[in-house]
Amino acid sequence: MPKTIALVLVAMLLLTACGGSGSTSPKPTAIASATTAETSPVASSRPPATPGASTHTLRHGALERSYRLYVPAAVAASGAKVPLVVALHGGLGTPEQFAAASRFEALADAEHFIVVFPAGVERTWNGGACCRPATVLSVDDTGFLAALIEQLQAALPIDSGRVLVTGHSNGAIMAFRLACERPDVVNAVVPVAGSIEIDRCQPSRPVPLLDIHGDADRNHPLEGGQGDRSVANVDFRSTAATMAAWSAAMGCAGPPLTRTEGALTTSAWQGCRDGARTELLVIAGADHPGPAAPPSGSPAAAHHRLSMRAPPPTASCST
Repeated sequence: MPKTIALVLVAMLLLTACGGSGSTSPKPTAIASATTAETSPVASSRPPATPGASTHTLRHGALERSYRLYVPAAVAASGAKVPLVVALHGGLGTPEQFAAASRFEALADAEHFIVVFPAGVERTWNGGACCRPATVLSVDDTGFLAALIEQLQAALPIDSGRVLVTGHSNGAIMAFRLACERPDVVNAVVPVAGSIEIDRCQPSRPVPLLDIHGDADRNHPLEGGQGDRSVANVDFRSTAATMAAWSAAMGCAGPPLTRTEGALTTSAWQGCRDGARTELLVIAGADHPGPAAPPSGSPAAAHHRLSMRAPPPTASCST
């Protein structure tokens, strides 16, 4: 994924350093598929804190799920607790494909965090209205991802107050759903080219959000509905409706403050619960495959990094 999303992730990781909860809750009861009643997540194996990329499995309900894990050498050597980034591939993607496209592993080396790339069932996520076949199989991806985060926290040097979830397309839709339904395991969320596709989103605690979308997206249009290149056959919720639902759930006050710098238009909601940052970044001319990429030569990414480098003072930052 291009440079802008990398800068955004670093900024959001800085934001989670200021707040976030390290609280835990009982492991979720989950329905792995429409045809099974077995619901308890069971870890197949705990990953060792060894450097580099590795592949592991986690049994959740009746399904054996897999994921790619990357632990920087410096993190493995120090043992100090670091953030966790959960990176969700798009529909028909894979952990390996998303790792290569996002370059998050190189970023993890530079910024000292652990990154995990879970695999969706038949390369899709059950984000609510999207996407098949995970939706028609009623896969409990919310339960799986929560169980995975909890397992990694138990096995690796992870700061439980700095768990960031990001994803692209179907992965972004799933990131929204996880933040809506299990905010106890998420400290910040950065969906890219997605939307809220469940009927009810009422997180029990505030979660900082930066939603990213291109205004030329032909797969998941900014204005919602089906794009002329969509393969999901879903009438997607618009970005405006998504942000209205999220900002309402966060208790934000009034319309957002909007500014445009080059190709980037940022809308920031004010007065949200506990000062939780709630922002939308729209990128002019960006399509679905790479919505985080501004036009060549645009300085907007650097400006955006400066504007997000430090979170505003909130009660959660006080000592």
